[in-house]
Amino acid sequence: MDADLPVPSDHRLPTPAGRVWSEFLALLDALPPTARAAFMLHDVFGATLEDVSIALGLPLAACREQVALARRCAHEHAQRLASSARPQ
Repeated sequence: MDADLPVPSDHRLPTPAGRVWSEFLALLDALPPTARAAFMLHDVFGATLEDVSIALGLPLAACREQVALARRCAHEHAQRLASSARPQ
């Protein structure tokens, strides 16, 4: 399937969507694994906290804390991006 994808012939600057995706991946990479999994399952895929608790084998309160941690990190990451994008 990957063989059907075109191979870029030059190194163009990323599109705005490409930059957003790169920053999202950087955010995910910076999260602790449990927070990353809880965030992805709950906020990205829409699983209930109860389902996240079962999937990760953690108490419900711990899942709630991990999602909250990931959201705080995402918010801080977005604030840093916004401040660095503003003209000096």
